[in-house]
Amino acid sequence: MSQTYTTIAKFRSLSDGIIISAILAQQDNRPIIEKHELSLTLKRAAPALGIKGTAYHILDILLGLVHADDFQEGCTPIVAISNQRLAEYTQHTTRTVTRGLKQLVEAGILAYKDSPTGRRFIDRNREGQVVQAYGLDFTPACFNLAAFRKKADAFQKALNAEREAKRSVTRLARAILDLSMQDDVDLGKQVESAQRVLDNTGASWHDRADVMKSIYQEALSKLGYDADKTEENAKMSPAHDTSVATIPITSYSDKFSNKKLRSCSNEQVSNSKSGQAAQWALRGKPRREIEQKQLPFFPVEGPERGKIDCMDQVSIGLVQTACKKVQTVTGCTFGSWQELMGSAQMLKLTIGLSDRDFGWGVERQGNLMALVCLAVIVEKALRDPELISHPAAYFKAMIDRAEEGNLNLVRSLHGLRMEPV
Repeated sequence: MSQTYTTIAKFRSLSDGIIISAILAQQDNRPIIEKHELSLTLKRAAPALGIKGTAYHILDILLGLVHADDFQEGCTPIVAISNQRLAEYTQHTTRTVTRGLKQLVEAGILAYKDSPTGRRFIDRNREGQVVQAYGLDFTPACFNLAAFRKKADAFQKALNAEREAKRSVTRLARAILDLSMQDDVDLGKQVESAQRVLDNTGASWHDRADVMKSIYQEALSKLGYDADKTEENAKMSPAHDTSVATIPITSYSDKFSNKKLRSCSNEQVSNSKSGQAAQWALRGKPRREIEQKQLPFFPVEGPERGKIDCMDQVSIGLVQTACKKVQTVTGCTFGSWQELMGSAQMLKLTIGLSDRDFGWGVERQGNLMALVCLAVIVEKALRDPELISHPAAYFKAMIDRAEEGNLNLVRSLHGLRMEPV
């Protein structure tokens, strides 16, 4: 154990995670991996490891600085950069950078390899081989790569399950709204009471879906329908469609039974009333009140409306074919605009874009424009991690260019589609 402490400066306060990472960094049998594979895995596993914000930004910078050849046999993947320089890159204080680096070390991604003086440097010979190196070592990440991959897969699986639960809540909420129009069924009090319980207990989306399902099945039973059969028919609707199978109620069949479901399009996604059924069912508020508070998806008045002109030739099919790497790595699908909207959180986590920065883009150019720009950035970052060193700045630059009318988003998407993945 004394050998372990020789690689860590005395001024550092040790923790179990720091010591374990230092031990892994001293092992001789480091797995030989590709930098591209390590970078993709770490970015996918970052949300599961709690790496976000400044820590994620630091990780992204370090991955851009480490040499790909240093991951080969006989080399050591070390980055020699000072905390002061990282603070300049991330626009944070050195104290914040120190905490971010410690978080990466304790997560098993990096290891401290401190010089006697505390300075970080790398000496290379004429052939480019490392003679002496002190800095931040990626060796622990090489050993933990398989474990990180499992955590990333588990996180994605849980995210997909939560997304499906949200869809179930919306789907069942629409059905409850239909049933609540019957004279002999009063679901308002049940929904309001259930919402109070869910809010007080901080229930998950899975619990909310179960509550909605029980209310829905109870209402079906009161009306004399087969709850199991009706629910089975509801599940047969497409994954991207939040509607449910029409219930054959003769009292208003002329009004509702012939209502056709429209495919997802810009007009449907931008509808200001979309998603209100779920809000009504979970919040117990009158629909009129929700309609007054619901903001339109795009501004319909004023000069801001003209800023989405570059989206005129952008279709969801083009986004789907251009951003193949994103869908493969994250497990998201872009089969419709609604699916792209549902993938926003995962896309932000993949490149470490904060909700504040994304909200700024939405405010400037609208939700769809911001989402497509985000998808393009994630696609480029996954194809070449060294191409985009500061995703947040890249995103802001795209929004600024769109506002100036200089962003050719269609050309970027066609370029990604033609470029081999």
